[in-house]
Amino acid sequence: MIASIGAALTRIRVLNLREIRTHRLRVLTSLMVVVVASGLLIAVLGTFGSLTESVRQVNAAIAGSAQVEVAAIADSGIDEGLAGEIRREVPDAKSVVPLIRDSVVVDGHEIALLGSDFRATALSGELRQAVSDQGSSGLGERDLADGLVVGAATGLYEGQQLTINDVAVRVVSVVDGDQGTVLNGGNFAFAYLGLAQRLTSQEGRLDSILIVPKPGADVAALKAEVSRVVDGRAVVVDPDFRAKQAEVASSVTRDATLLVSAISLVIAGFLVFNTMNMAVASRRRSLAMMRALGARRGHMVGDLLGESALLGLAGGLIGLPLGMLAGRWVISRAPQANMEAMTVTVSYHLPVYAPVIAVIACVLACVAATSLAARSVFAVSPVEAMTAGEVADASAQRGRVVWIVGIVSVALLVASWLVATRVPDRPAILAGVVYAVGGLLLCYALTRPLVAGVVALSRRFGGPGQLAAVNTERAPRRAWATLMTVAVAIAVGMGTSGALDNLVSSISSSLDGLADPDFYVSSADAAAIPTGPALPPDIETEVSAIPGVTRVVGGQWANVNVGEARILVQGLEPESLAPFMRKTDPQALQQILAGDGIVLSNMLARTLGVGVGDTITLATPTGYHDVVVRDTVDYLSIDSGTAAMANSLLATWFDRTGDTYLQVSTDPAADQAQIRQRLEEIAGSHQLAGGKPIYIHSGAEALAAAQAQAQQAGSFTVAIQWIVALAAAIALLNTLLLSVIERRRELGVLRAMGASRRFVSRMVVAEAAAVALIGSVTGIVLGLALHLLSNKILTATTSIDIMFSPRPSTLQFVAIACTLCIVGALLPARRAARMNISESILNE
Repeated sequence: MIASIGAALTRIRVLNLREIRTHRLRVLTSLMVVVVASGLLIAVLGTFGSLTESVRQVNAAIAGSAQVEVAAIADSGIDEGLAGEIRREVPDAKSVVPLIRDSVVVDGHEIALLGSDFRATALSGELRQAVSDQGSSGLGERDLADGLVVGAATGLYEGQQLTINDVAVRVVSVVDGDQGTVLNGGNFAFAYLGLAQRLTSQEGRLDSILIVPKPGADVAALKAEVSRVVDGRAVVVDPDFRAKQAEVASSVTRDATLLVSAISLVIAGFLVFNTMNMAVASRRRSLAMMRALGARRGHMVGDLLGESALLGLAGGLIGLPLGMLAGRWVISRAPQANMEAMTVTVSYHLPVYAPVIAVIACVLACVAATSLAARSVFAVSPVEAMTAGEVADASAQRGRVVWIVGIVSVALLVASWLVATRVPDRPAILAGVVYAVGGLLLCYALTRPLVAGVVALSRRFGGPGQLAAVNTERAPRRAWATLMTVAVAIAVGMGTSGALDNLVSSISSSLDGLADPDFYVSSADAAAIPTGPALPPDIETEVSAIPGVTRVVGGQWANVNVGEARILVQGLEPESLAPFMRKTDPQALQQILAGDGIVLSNMLARTLGVGVGDTITLATPTGYHDVVVRDTVDYLSIDSGTAAMANSLLATWFDRTGDTYLQVSTDPAADQAQIRQRLEEIAGSHQLAGGKPIYIHSGAEALAAAQAQAQQAGSFTVAIQWIVALAAAIALLNTLLLSVIERRRELGVLRAMGASRRFVSRMVVAEAAAVALIGSVTGIVLGLALHLLSNKILTATTSIDIMFSPRPSTLQFVAIACTLCIVGALLPARRAARMNISESILNE
């Protein structure tokens, strides 16, 4: 076994790698695409893994040995007395630790705030280190009635006096070094429970309760006993549920970029297939010589597979550091994440499995692609050692293979449509990869008619075109590889850009009504959902008194935990201009505004497994409540889904008094600039809990921000698409150049027979033009189908009905590909025209 492996490696080193050295450009092109695919996989996995891992690490540093958590259902928190009930009624609870998880703003810098009592030291050594003075014996020995312990990343200094939420505090300690970075990278402030509650305006309330079991206690039984005591007033979950919520929140963007990364891997495999297919054609004489010397076909196929495996391994390994650099660059510019209301500093974390997956995926893609090309070895006979290698490229495809590949490709294309339309939520992403493989296989099965199209079109370019057609007929594999490179570049561009354009326009439709108010007075900026804190109660009166303001309607958004999932619920007022008001059936809307029902986004309805007319039971801070689903609508799903109910019902059930935003309508004749200035003055004279600011933005700005988020989410995808298209373009130029190099002898014969340099140049350009046009038509067909399929995938993942609308601007990819193909042929044409006749004829 070892001897056979050694012999195979020797053959690869002596024969295959020597061939690679003579065709460096061809190999480097394929290698580059493999590197891009590997780097993209690492960048995507690292970027979105960093968000989840950062939340998980912060949560783990806080939770420590706690195995059960009682979390608030909504932002309004939990009654502080619930912690005492659990201590009294759950004997297996060793420690019951009350917590405030929030954030405060100091000099425009958002700082994670953690509040607890002396029991917090029972959770974890990391937390104990982070909130304890070096050399002190514990929190209980320090007077923190008005003091904060902060991390070094906050920029605060010991002894500094601050005013947060009208509460005077001082910094009693700054934790630096490794101790400080354990918790949120040092961007944290710790306060005793009472002070933390005052800073966040949550007197008598908690955000969560962590429970450490006694040694040997049954955690499942403990959880059941805690659930009995809580009785629906909060959710009883595992402490790591926030990491799962963070993963869900980023999953749409993550999966979309993973989809394009996976497609790029398929394209890398396709280009490797082209490289190996051309390699077999160019090595036929050497392969035939080996066959004549007694080499087995299986050994030669194994050598090709080993060569491609080395190509995939090298590309995968080179792509790792590039992907890591790209991921770190993205994370360095990423905003802070939120764990409920607590700010989490996102740092770069590459999952341990990511490099292994990327390298294995690259190797498998290269080997799988080469397996198709390697079958040509079985057509090589020893007698071909005496013939010219180029002629063998014209060997016809085996009919049985063509039929098998065609049937498999059609099955994959049908499967991709079924996955996109029948599989709900994120798994529908797989349809894109299935389609990419199916489309390439179908085009492979259609090699003969595609090449026939190139031949027929070439003949329309006069005398040079007639000779170009003959050249194409003699080298169908080369022609197919070139036109498919054009098609792939166009298809990826059209499919990705078209779907993104449709997504943005569909989001605008989904959020119809968001831009109707002239202004918003909000607890969040235009790009965020205003989930709180609540606006001061007197601010509505002040806004209503502004000259030119005709109507002020309040409302609120709330984060609600449904088990371990997080949803968004909007509170509606009768005169609200919210999108839910327009989308909901009018009769159902009247019932909802009267406090009799709820409307769900389609994704949330699927998640809960309910439909119109069903009754759902909601756990709220005031206990369990039943509500009827009156309607389900298209709505951009954030987290696990979105819902809306009467604002009064939301305030009563979820104990949330006060609005988190105001919709301001004005007289069209009024001076809008003056009204905005006055609104900003009012906002500047107030502040929210934790010292957070109040934001003013227009309705148009709110809609534009929502659209920009969709575009930003897709910008990474579009960047990937351009990288793939660039790689395909380089491969195209390489293929055109190789087509001239491999035909040096026949071009020299033409020149010797009297053909002018111009004639030879026009022949090369005519062949390139025919390939570009047939490749463009193929790319348009594949691109339109990919565009339609991508819309179906996005419909499944976002719960918005993405309407298909062809974008004429996507035809730019056709123009770019055709131009690139023609311009790319000029250099080979010039080279062909200037070949030395005698050297070309002598070249073998």
